[in-house]
Amino acid sequence: MQQPRESTNMSSANVSHRPSQPSHGARLVLIGLGVVLVVLGAIGIVKRVHARHELTEDTDRNAVATVATITPNASPKDQGLTLPGTVASWQDAQVYARTTGYVAKWYVDIGANVKKGQRLADLDTPDVDNQLLQGKAQMRTDQANEAFAKVTADRYAKLATQGLIAQQTADQYLAQYKADVATVQADQANVARLQNLEDFKYIDAPYDGIVTQRNLNIGALVDAGSTGSNLFVIADTSKLRVYVDVPETYAASVHVGMPADVSLNTYGAKPITGTVARTADALDPSTRTLRTEIDVDNNELQLVPGVYANVKLQVSTATRNYVVPANVLLFRSEGLRVALIDGQQRVHLQPVTLGRDFGSTVEITEGLTDGDRIVLSPPDSLYEDQQVKVVEPNKAQKQRMP
Repeated sequence: MQQPRESTNMSSANVSHRPSQPSHGARLVLIGLGVVLVVLGAIGIVKRVHARHELTEDTDRNAVATVATITPNASPKDQGLTLPGTVASWQDAQVYARTTGYVAKWYVDIGANVKKGQRLADLDTPDVDNQLLQGKAQMRTDQANEAFAKVTADRYAKLATQGLIAQQTADQYLAQYKADVATVQADQANVARLQNLEDFKYIDAPYDGIVTQRNLNIGALVDAGSTGSNLFVIADTSKLRVYVDVPETYAASVHVGMPADVSLNTYGAKPITGTVARTADALDPSTRTLRTEIDVDNNELQLVPGVYANVKLQVSTATRNYVVPANVLLFRSEGLRVALIDGQQRVHLQPVTLGRDFGSTVEITEGLTDGDRIVLSPPDSLYEDQQVKVVEPNKAQKQRMP
């Protein structure tokens, strides 16, 4: 009786531990979750593929540099060229002594306006004075001897014609007379020389001008044989010479007679119009410039010699120049370059020659032609034959264009 009860209990235990089957609703929930997970995974995969595709496109776009270009503007054929110049007086005389003596007086100092022949200084020349007196006395003695020799020669000439004396004796006295005449002529030349030295004791102005230097004092010894120190320097400033060095590019357009404006910023004077008087007709081989002289009337004494002047010339160039922004230049080890874009939007690094610098713009004298497309603000990484993408420059860049 006991055994059947145990089997019954075991059967009940087996029934209680059997897993329960999911219901229909639970299966639907599980299926829905699976579908959601699959959809989310698919969306994530699609997004990653799209992001990778966009990254690839961005990388491809960034691999081609984007640049903005401009075309150069031709500079005017005729243009004003301003050059530094040096002002010199029309003529500049250094006055030296021609006789030896001591300074007795001087009458003018620096800055004095003098006229031609005006007395500048007096020298005391006792040695020359005595030599002149001696020379005149010797000349008078020789003149007396000449007169006596003439009388004697005439007397013996008459006797010789009468046959009273030999002709040789008459010729001898005639020769003596001619020798005395030559001696008197030598005395006259010597007296004239001493008289010139005597006259040189008075120092006079050689022409109208301004005394720019005075190098003597009363009592100072002046040696005529020494040229180391001048007594005065006189400058004629009624007209001035202005010297400029014209660069080789503009040398061909400079000709005699063309006008030029000369101004001095330091003195604040208005520009004075002068004319090109002469040129060297040859370039200086060391500077490749043409030495040019401009003559300026200075009746109002607005300019002074020795100062720095600005000279403006209206010149033209034999070549066609262009003006471009300064930010198109590439400074490379092989020289100055600009980046040009050809029809296939490829880069060509063109060598150029720089002209004048205007600050934000520069002048290119060689290397450019009409219609060239120049890269604005080119990156240093640009290289020859590089493929680029060209866009229009923005407004700020356009404002910087010439």
